[in-house]
Parts: sequence; structure tokens; C-alpha cells
Amino acid sequence: MNVIFRKFSESAKETTSLKNLTICALMLALRIILGYFANVSLNFLPNTKIGFSFLPIAIAAYLCGPIYGMIIGGLGDFLSWVIMPVGGYFFGWTLNGILVGMLYGLFLYKTKDKLLLKLIICEVIICLFVEMLLGSLWLNIQFGKAFWVMTGIRSIDALISLPIETGLVYLFTKTILPRIPILKLNR
Repeated sequence: MNVIFRKFSESAKETTSLKNLTICALMLALRIILGYFANVSLNFLPNTKIGFSFLPIAIAAYLCGPIYGMIIGGLGDFLSWVIMPVGGYFFGWTLNGILVGMLYGLFLYKTKDKLLLKLIICEVIICLFVEMLLGSLWLNIQFGKAFWVMTGIRSIDALISLPIETGLVYLFTKTILPRIPILKLNR
């Protein structure tokens, strides 16, 4: 519990940094753009697509902590709906974005060792609880879809996206972000 409080406390201190505000504004814009244009449909599985809007959320949470991760996740979902509304607004999907940002922040922010293990645990929690269970619940509430049927369908999506998301976040956090001079990561 102390680790969670410490990560939120340190992340709150990051909110006054102009560099972090700029990075997160860019991540928010990237999250919205990727949410619209970077989705790959899998022809061999109907209704299955892999999106890449998780990546800016993970990067913001890794660099600036759970508070920024939550802001990018929640605000990204809401602004995506405002810019291009599809159906009625439903807060459940925004809550999913907030939870994803929080989880990335709690697991990845200021992580010095065992990054891959922590990332895998984080991705499994996101896939099981946020995407499969909560996502199926939101579909049930919003559209009356059968909860357990949707959970089964969404589990296939999760099994496909889990290694892709884990690999991409790991690639960015270990190889790409440390090579960007302006970030000056002290990890």
C-alpha cells in the first residue's frame, strides 16, 4: 500500500513540470489519433481488432506516473467521443481508460528492475479485469449483449493482443524512449 501511495505522490509532483505537461499533451493527441486510425482488423476472427491507442497511455504513465496515465486514458476516451461521437456517450469506457492508465503507472512508473515481469503482470490484469470483465459488463449494460458470451469473445481478443501490447510497451520503454535526448530518463 505504501508503494501505491508513493507512486501517486511522486506522480502528483510531476504535474508541475512543463516538460511533462508537454509530453503528456503530445501523448493525449497521439492517443486520440491512434484510436481512430491505428486499428487492425483480423480477417480470420470476426469482430476482432487490435488497436494501438494503449501505447501513448503506457508511455505517459511510464514517464510521468499514474496520475498522468489516468488523465491520458480517461480524457483520451472522452475527447475521442467528443470529436467523433459514435452512439451515446458511456462513462464505462472512460473508466476503462482511467484504470488502464492507473495500472500502467503503478506498475511501470520509476521501475528500475524486473520491468518485463511487472509489465506482463500489468498486461494480464488489464486484459482479464479491464478488457474482458469490465468491457463485457459495459457491452451488457449498453447494448444488452450476453455477458458470458462477450467475455468469451473478448478473451480471444485478449490472448491475441496480450503479447503484442507487452512487446510494444517493452520495446518503447527499454529501447526507444531512452534514446530520445529531451526525455533524459534517470532510470
